[in-house]
Amino acid sequence: MAVLILLLCLSAYTQIEVSRIEQKFPPPGEFVATANGEVRIHYLRKGSGIPVVLLHGRDGSLQEFTLSVFDEVAADYEAIALDRPGYGYSECLDPDKLTTKVQAQLINEALNKLDLEKPIIVGHSYGGAVMLQYLLDYPNQVSGAISLAGVAYVDDPPDQSFFALPRYPVIGPLLTKTVLVPLGRPIARSIYEQVFYPAAAPERYVNAVSSLYIRPAQFTATAYELAAMYESLSKISPRYNEITVPVTIIFGSSDQMLNPVDDGRRLYEALPDARIIIVDDAGHKVHHTHPDVVMDALKQLAGT
Repeated sequence: MAVLILLLCLSAYTQIEVSRIEQKFPPPGEFVATANGEVRIHYLRKGSGIPVVLLHGRDGSLQEFTLSVFDEVAADYEAIALDRPGYGYSECLDPDKLTTKVQAQLINEALNKLDLEKPIIVGHSYGGAVMLQYLLDYPNQVSGAISLAGVAYVDDPPDQSFFALPRYPVIGPLLTKTVLVPLGRPIARSIYEQVFYPAAAPERYVNAVSSLYIRPAQFTATAYELAAMYESLSKISPRYNEITVPVTIIFGSSDQMLNPVDDGRRLYEALPDARIIIVDDAGHKVHHTHPDVVMDALKQLAGT
């Protein structure tokens, strides 16, 4: 009985805290329905000129860019930052189907609804994997791309550990809706310290992104996306030589999440039209610490 009461209290606390989080960090953009009308994608659009679509990684939402380079991109181009399906305020019908292929399809349907003509796609971290899938599936609808500390290869199934929690039958969803919110924030903080290394993680970023990240629905999407990662990348990585648009690969030399050589240079060697930039003393969040590098890469791709 005591355990049941505790779980009920934790469930009530979680619902109250999620409501508080969403009031503090409401959706800053608008919503577009995918072609079948079943999934709404949250996006923020600003500026004019060549469209630049920004895809965040597995730990975040479109705030990944509004708290880094979004305004700088919007000053010279039309910037469109998306919450990927299941993340931020975007929906997903079935988290068990969050493969890179399904995500690329939903994003393509959303971008077509927004009447974007041959954008440049920028993908950070796992958003880089979704970007690569997009380049393979919709090659004639993109003018170029930037893989920003992007995932391109997974040679072995990842260790899912804590992140597999929501996928365990019965007990997983139960714990996700009770203990995740009170326990998740310090875990998220330690992750952000690692991804920003050697720089310090900005408090504003940690507060916003970690708060949205520990909501049960988004954490569940993260768990299912991670489970699909190995299969998704195994299918597309042998096909990178089919990508014909120019791709710029940017990595920090001190990236603690991915290896600039194993991930960055390997992708560079696989692509027909690519260049690679390794930024000294930068980490996984290179666009936060070295936005000028991203802007220079955009200018070269856009020919501006």
